[in-house]
Parts: sequence; structure tokens; C-alpha cells
Amino acid sequence: MISVITCTNRPHMMKQVFENYSGQSLKEKELVLILNNDAMDIKQWLREAKKHPNVSVYQLPEHLSVSECKNFAVKQSNYRYIAKFDDDDYYAPPYLNVVYEAFNKQKKAAIVGKSSIYVYFEKECCLGLLASETENGFVHRVADSTLAFKKDIFPNIRFTNMKVGSDKRFQMDARAKGFAIYSTDHYNHVAIRGGDAHTWHMKDDQLMKMCIEKRYTRDFPSIITMSS
Repeated sequence: MISVITCTNRPHMMKQVFENYSGQSLKEKELVLILNNDAMDIKQWLREAKKHPNVSVYQLPEHLSVSECKNFAVKQSNYRYIAKFDDDDYYAPPYLNVVYEAFNKQKKAAIVGKSSIYVYFEKECCLGLLASETENGFVHRVADSTLAFKKDIFPNIRFTNMKVGSDKRFQMDARAKGFAIYSTDHYNHVAIRGGDAHTWHMKDDQLMKMCIEKRYTRDFPSIITMSS
């Protein structure tokens, strides 16, 4: 019932991308994968895709923006709900089940995500919670990496062609047209802060100061995973 879309320009994230998808306990799913880097070897990704059910791989010219890649991915999708997976974050096995249940229970919700998220700082082996005031309720915005939406809103709203901030803009446009955004709890997802560049233009130490419930661990999945 859910189409996962992932856009990546980083060859070394292949293992993470497929593990996040194949690890999901939801059976009715597909992955629409967009390679946005001319130097990436699509044959290598296609070989890996054959090991997993319902995976489609496309390569778009790297001069196209990530927004254009996401719009293309949605067009290729087959299911009623779209869930965007970032290539460098962690999505625990129950993640898609929680998304589906939220859409099923909250009929007014056009967008589902998380307003509070775990953040893992790899260098420090530190897990922290970036908390919001509202969980399990309707909100103005959810974290970009947790964005999921009903496919039928897409003719009315698309990802705006911009270098950064298209997920935020997508949600702003949705709210402006009367679509509701629902936040689930903070479990089953982690934003990973590693060595690569991030769309969050904030240093790790600044972000860490904003987090609560910090724990030093190498096994964050056992802490953040919660069955629905």
C-alpha cells in the first residue's frame, strides 16, 4: 500500500538505501529509486535491486534538482501512499506500518510524519531527541526526512524546483490548500549525523545542544524501535 521514494547522488549509500527498504515489516510496498548523479553506475544498483521485491531504479541527469527527481519518482509510483526515505537516515522495521496506521485512523490527514525526531551523532556515538510540543496530533509541519503523503494530493501540490527547502515548501503549500498534517510519535526513525554534508545548515554541537534525553550508545536501533 505504500510507495517509498528515495533520491540519491551518493554511490556509497547503496547499502543503507536497500537495508532501510527491505527491512520494513510492511509487506505491500515498493521502492522507486532515483539516481541523480551521472557518474553513478546504474547497472550496479539494478543488480542489487533484483535481490529485493518491487524495486524500480531510474537515473536522471544530475543537472536536475532533487525536487524534479522527487516529482518524477511520484509519477512512477503505483500505490496510494508515498513515503520519502532519505538515503542517509535510519528507518526501523515498523516505520511504514506506523505510517499506514496513521493514514488509516486519521482520515483527515493528507500528510503524515514526525514533528519530534531522534538524532544520532556518529562521531560522539550519542543519541538525542529533538522534541516538539505535539506528537500523535495535527501539526503545522513534520521533519523532512519523515514526509509521507496521499498520492491523490499530488495533482494539486508538487515539489517546487529549488535547491533546498522543497519538503518544507511542499508542506506549506499543502496547508495553504487546506490539507492537514499529522504527526506520529518519535520512534522508528533516526536522523543520522555523520561525515557527509547535510541539508541542515547547523553544526553538530549546536544541534546536540537542542536535543534532550541524550544517551551514549552504539546500538541506537534497540532504543528507538517501537512496534505499532
